[in-house]
Amino acid sequence: MTKNDEKRVLRAISNADARQKCLLFINNMADSSMRGTPLLTNSQVSDIQQILRDSASFDDMGNLVISDEQRICAAMLDAMFQLSLCLIEVQTRSFDAKADITRLQGLFVLVEEYQWFSEFLNELCLTKSGTYNARLRERAASIGQRIPYGYNISLKEEGGMRVIDLKLPDDGSSRIFDVIECVKLKASRFKALINAMRDFMSQERIPINVIIERLDDIEEEMRSHIQRTKRILYRTDIEGWEGLRATLAEHANPKLAMMEALPDYDDLSLDQAVYDETRFMLDQESPLTFNLRQELGWKVGSRPTYSKMQ
Repeated sequence: MTKNDEKRVLRAISNADARQKCLLFINNMADSSMRGTPLLTNSQVSDIQQILRDSASFDDMGNLVISDEQRICAAMLDAMFQLSLCLIEVQTRSFDAKADITRLQGLFVLVEEYQWFSEFLNELCLTKSGTYNARLRERAASIGQRIPYGYNISLKEEGGMRVIDLKLPDDGSSRIFDVIECVKLKASRFKALINAMRDFMSQERIPINVIIERLDDIEEEMRSHIQRTKRILYRTDIEGWEGLRATLAEHANPKLAMMEALPDYDDLSLDQAVYDETRFMLDQESPLTFNLRQELGWKVGSRPTYSKMQ
């Protein structure tokens, strides 16, 4: 930062109201901790700290009177402390949900491999004349059902003929839907936690930019992770997808049912209990503010928040 830039920042600090000064100070702390690149120079931080210290006064009895600037800064420090803890929880829940999504990806790939192998077996039964050998298909299905193979293989009617149909074992199909339910449950909790953090910052008017950006990145990664998983089975972004989907739905296609059982991230519902619990936690006084309140003699139970002083 050049000397002229530093002078402009100093003027902005001097002309800013209490909230703007404190918000700049808090965002500088968050950036220093999470990005390793502070917004302000040491000199600028010292200037804001001095402004906050000088804002206090003494009453006629010589007692220290805490300023609005100091109360606002304490509230913002408190919010940053609580939001940082929540961000760790978001990251932990994100890793947990993505682990289940990775499991689901493996199962979807297996579904695709079984379908490919079914098509391969049917092609092996194709004769030189361009027709399919029914006896070969029956024999392939019969062999596949025997020990030690134990494939879930059968013949089904399709286009006026019996074709080889290879499916996942029954427990494999049910496991897929079990994993999908786990993904939905964990992602809904993860999403509720993020929404609670966003609503808290909006309501208290304490936008901590680096935390907002981290939440955006984590959500976008989860959104993309789910989309990539669904596209293992079907590409919904191709031309003519709606027509194909209607045909698949008409024939109760099991792959379509699997894909649509997994909602897009934006369509996930929120876990209300997690949302309420997070908002309750964010509204609590942290040890940081408790100790500061005790030292400065604030009235018990008067947690300073910017929104309550407007």
